[in-house]
Amino acid sequence: NEQKKFRDEMSVLEEKIDGILASRSGTKEQDTNNRVLKVHIWDDTTLPMGYREKKLYSVEGFSTHPRTTLVDSAEDADLIAWVSVRGNTEKEIPPTNYSNVVLLDYADGCNVHQKRGELKHMIGYFKRSFVLRDKDSVYVRNCTLEEVTGGIFPFSYSGLEALVNKDIHKERNTLITSVLRTEGTHNKVRSRVVDWTKSFIEQHGLKNKSSLGDVGSGYSASGFDHTYLSHLADSKIIVTCNPWNWEGDFRLWEALLSGALVMVDKMAIPHWMPHPFVHKKHLIFYDTTNQSEFNSLLEYYIEHEDEARRIGEAGYNFVLDHHMSKDRVSYILDNIESRIVLD
Repeated sequence: NEQKKFRDEMSVLEEKIDGILASRSGTKEQDTNNRVLKVHIWDDTTLPMGYREKKLYSVEGFSTHPRTTLVDSAEDADLIAWVSVRGNTEKEIPPTNYSNVVLLDYADGCNVHQKRGELKHMIGYFKRSFVLRDKDSVYVRNCTLEEVTGGIFPFSYSGLEALVNKDIHKERNTLITSVLRTEGTHNKVRSRVVDWTKSFIEQHGLKNKSSLGDVGSGYSASGFDHTYLSHLADSKIIVTCNPWNWEGDFRLWEALLSGALVMVDKMAIPHWMPHPFVHKKHLIFYDTTNQSEFNSLLEYYIEHEDEARRIGEAGYNFVLDHHMSKDRVSYILDNIESRIVLD
């Protein structure tokens, strides 16, 4: 019943989005295809909250995309990108009086931005945490299904150049890795998955070949910890998991760009983005309620290392080809270009 509900709601969403795109295709106000758009990343005064989203993902995406260039002044911009993590919504200052504003909402949780109504000319709203999950991290519903026609689109993190392992063919010495943190309510399903992984490792006598827990610092203020990324690059299989009640974290993309075989809990949003991942082709999706299946998947890919390596490399290349920060900019432009009003 849950799977049928998921498929039915996904079909409704896809039909609505397809309808929006079809209706826009013949109604462009101006031709922007041959123009490089000047983009300003709006400062809502809440940095360092959202540093990675504002200063890494957005800067890299808009500066490397062939159809956009960054400008320092909002007055000089064709497009205003308001990047929000809603860490302190009351203090956020939105680009209220500007035209061609795109809201990139990276906040956790299901609710929409409380200040979006203050924007006088919002031409697109892209939300990362687009789905609600239950206590087992199983899909329940789309947070904003009824609002898709108002311009709210599913969104996702992506790969970053700083994460790319430049030598995916080197020998790897760690068989199974999980760097998931388990503290806090939002990590309770992650804790379950780590317990499953630990139990599997112990039962198969793999403790000397595997690693569980933090390695290095993970992130530094402006980049990525070399010890952490080197550890991922040394791993053959990486087990990761989303927070229990929402989708989307950095760890999936860190893992994929290491070139290891990635095992992640089943997700909805990647299926709604362009170029969806394919189970057992680019990565492995597992069920957070089925330990037996999880163990079987781990056991199979430990015994079939060549296949695991092929899937890991396929996932790595798939991200490089279709899921880098500039590809998210393409997705944004594909959905809002007909609304852009240029002088």
